[in-house]
Amino acid sequence: MGPRDRSSHAAAGISVATIVEAALAVIRQRGVNGLTMRSVAEQLKVRAPSLYHHVRNKDELLDLVARNAFAAFAPARQAYDEVASLDDWIAVTTAGSLRLRAFYADHAGLAQLILAKAIPGRDRGDDNRAELVRAQLQALVRLGVPESTARDIFETAARWSMAAIAAEPTPASAEEAARNDTLFRHGLDLMMLGIRTNLSHEG
Repeated sequence: MGPRDRSSHAAAGISVATIVEAALAVIRQRGVNGLTMRSVAEQLKVRAPSLYHHVRNKDELLDLVARNAFAAFAPARQAYDEVASLDDWIAVTTAGSLRLRAFYADHAGLAQLILAKAIPGRDRGDDNRAELVRAQLQALVRLGVPESTARDIFETAARWSMAAIAAEPTPASAEEAARNDTLFRHGLDLMMLGIRTNLSHEG
């Protein structure tokens, strides 16, 4: 069964973007475990049946969020267009990873959701996750990195970052929060050093 016809409810102002925005607002307040169809409908100020014309169930809602949670990262996509060296790519990717970590910190459980739904071919499609992945891959390819190698580098960086974020314990104090931050930054620096070393050997 294909997606529901969304055109009949366009007048209500419901779209993929508004559904995801509402879902992210709920996640900020209640975490992923508190995300329900009803809570999103309430956030949109519509009756639940109106939402069901766009999203069939919670599973579809979670898929939608996983693919489209990255609208706030449009500047990062644009920054990849300006990448002219490996140093640039590392700087943009490092900054993006730190922003992503902060984003997930504000949305409890979202990192685990994205990690669970991570599949090959994340650069395919017209959702904003695919756009961001394509920008990262294309920047490496423009630098002369073979596409297969670029994909391996992206997967390595993405899997490490997501796993590290998802594994972070909830800090009980400012000291523990600072420790989490230090460990993440240290691991990120080591990973980027490894990418640089790997590419220099291949070159």
